[in-house]
Amino acid sequence: MSQFNLLPWREQKRALHMRSWQIGASLCVCATVSAVCYLDYLWDGWLTDYQAQQQQVQQTLSDLKAELKDSAVWQAREHQTQQVQTEWQMRQQQQGKAWHVLQQLLSVPPRGVQIERILWREQYIQLSGWALSTGHWQAWLTGLALAGFSTPVDKAQWEESSWRNAQGLAAKQHRFSMQVSLSPQTTDKP
Repeated sequence: MSQFNLLPWREQKRALHMRSWQIGASLCVCATVSAVCYLDYLWDGWLTDYQAQQQQVQQTLSDLKAELKDSAVWQAREHQTQQVQTEWQMRQQQQGKAWHVLQQLLSVPPRGVQIERILWREQYIQLSGWALSTGHWQAWLTGLALAGFSTPVDKAQWEESSWRNAQGLAAKQHRFSMQVSLSPQTTDKP
């Protein structure tokens, strides 16, 4: 069969479509390349600004660190802060220990004994007050001993009974003052 074309208008139409497709494809490639180049240019500008800001922040941070290390005032303040934190922790421990000691002391009801003053020290508790009789006082001391307190009776100050008006009632009572300490195993409990 021969290569002879009897319909040349179809060949022209096909060539026209092929040319318009090539132009469209070329325009798409050009638009895509120009968009990518523009976005790359914007990205480079943004990245340069970001890196400049990061470098400025790093420089400021290193300047502040150098100033902080060199400044004696800041070192003194840091030392003071550490001291306050240490003392605060000690105070909290002491407060917890004091509450524990007070709860332990109040676990023994003072029947016939009126406590006027409690002074807590690290090693002992100073108690002073009034007792109706030596029997009431001895019973209370026995209860304290059972609760874990050591009560040296020989160091206690005991006065003879005298009339006392307490809350509108007059009664003969004995004034006492003594030191009480917790045993070591009781003190270690939280």
